[in-house]
Amino acid sequence: MKIKVNKKMIFNIFIILLSAAFLVYFGISENGLLDLVKNAMEFNKMWLFVALFFHLLNIFIDACLIHRFTCSTGKQYPFKNAFKTSMVGQFFGAITPCASGGQPMQIYSMRKQGIDTGHSTSALVQKFLVYQNSITAYGAASILFKKKIFLSHVPPAAHWLSLLGFVSQSLVIILLFLFSFNRPITHKIIKVVFNWLAKLKLIKNVDEKSAKVETQLNYFHDNNAKFYKSKKLVLAVYALTFFQLTCMFVVPYFIYRSFNLYGAKISDMVAAQSFVTMASAFVPLPGGTGAAEGSFFAFFSIFFTESTIKSAVLLWRIMTYFLTILISAPFSGTYTDHD
Repeated sequence: MKIKVNKKMIFNIFIILLSAAFLVYFGISENGLLDLVKNAMEFNKMWLFVALFFHLLNIFIDACLIHRFTCSTGKQYPFKNAFKTSMVGQFFGAITPCASGGQPMQIYSMRKQGIDTGHSTSALVQKFLVYQNSITAYGAASILFKKKIFLSHVPPAAHWLSLLGFVSQSLVIILLFLFSFNRPITHKIIKVVFNWLAKLKLIKNVDEKSAKVETQLNYFHDNNAKFYKSKKLVLAVYALTFFQLTCMFVVPYFIYRSFNLYGAKISDMVAAQSFVTMASAFVPLPGGTGAAEGSFFAFFSIFFTESTIKSAVLLWRIMTYFLTILISAPFSGTYTDHD
């Protein structure tokens, strides 16, 4: 029996092997995790639990935001369903390039829960726009106020990768604003895309399908205008998103403290994690594999000692990436109709 091996399978195997290679390197190399385990008695586990708490709080806030945005569209949406949808997004976002699989699978999950595509797409695009605005603002503040701290200590390649990540996120915001607020341009783009797909013979009944999409877009634009008229809601979701990002960015500081290290400013380490996030976002691999570990090593080497930085990279990566996959995987196939 012949086994078909497609390009996607080869790519996924390559990423798994690459991730495993990084884990092995940071685990068994000198001053890696094995050395850390040998000196476990000197390790401050309380701070590690604090780091874990803030990472889990970041995930919980994500579920709260999905619940808030969906309810703002006029739909009743139980928090337990929002939590499931958040977990679905965490899992598929972690295993697909640029987290591209997260939102489509969340829309599918919400449809299985009884939320129509128009409401779910509207809620998730609004959430994504707020998130992108917030993380870009965080990145801009880090570049503006904290860049000098890292210029003389961090390799130029890491700086450029972070800057390219910041630029790419800014471009995403521009495109999202066009999609969200400019009806004529949005409808023109839809027609061009559908005509292109028809020429490639990827879809049939172009007029019927484009009409359905445009109906959903009209609903989305109306709902989007309604959302931004509620200043109280806009302020609440932006505040919650900034808090979510802070929870995410502060994790390395608590890992730093778990090594019984002192002296570094928490604001400097939050800025460093902001740079790491921007660098990872530019690399089109699941979880920013390679860029995430490399940029963390580059930006945080000025805070950690030579004997702890490798262990810190591994602890951070296991906690914020592999643990997320582990706890969200059981939810990736649990949604049922009107659950």
